[in-house]
Amino acid sequence: MKIKVSAAAALIAASVLTALAPAPALAAPQAPPCTKKHIAYLDAQNAQEDAEAKVSAAEQALDRARADRAELDKAAAAGEALIYYLVYEAKGRAREADHHWISVALGTLKDAAGKHDPAATADAAAEMANIAEKTFTDANVSKSDKAYTRLKALRATVEPARNATEAPNVEGRQSDLDAARAELTDARQKVRPARDTYRKCLANLV
Repeated sequence: MKIKVSAAAALIAASVLTALAPAPALAAPQAPPCTKKHIAYLDAQNAQEDAEAKVSAAEQALDRARADRAELDKAAAAGEALIYYLVYEAKGRAREADHHWISVALGTLKDAAGKHDPAATADAAAEMANIAEKTFTDANVSKSDKAYTRLKALRATVEPARNATEAPNVEGRQSDLDAARAELTDARQKVRPARDTYRKCLANLV
């Protein structure tokens, strides 16, 4: 009988303590997490960085193509300089008939350079140089004559012209650069509104 009374007393005491205990505070309301839509500006920033890298690569490719095309133009210019010397500065030192064949070779060289063909330009420059050298030898032109300086300058353009493999691609590289710049402009325009949306999302977390 005493055991039952003690148990009942303990149960009553526990009920009283429970009633007197302070109620737990209600959990503070939490703002919704930032969804992928809210942080889209991170994707926008990545897109901008990727577009900037594309522009840089396209600029470098265009510079290379322009430099290679300049090598072909340099070969044609060297051929013209040689002809100019023979016709206007070295009259009588080589036969007129030989001038003709050198001029024909120059025409082939200029045509190849105008078509931006590296291999054809290099071959034409080498052929013109060979014809000119034979002409100088047959005409007993002194090795110290300026004609040989012009000839040496022409020969020096052969290998650079042959290696100017990007010369035909100037227009294509320019088109690639224009497209990359347009992509970068579009990417930049998307960053700010995406960032503003993200800022609003962060403000709700404070």
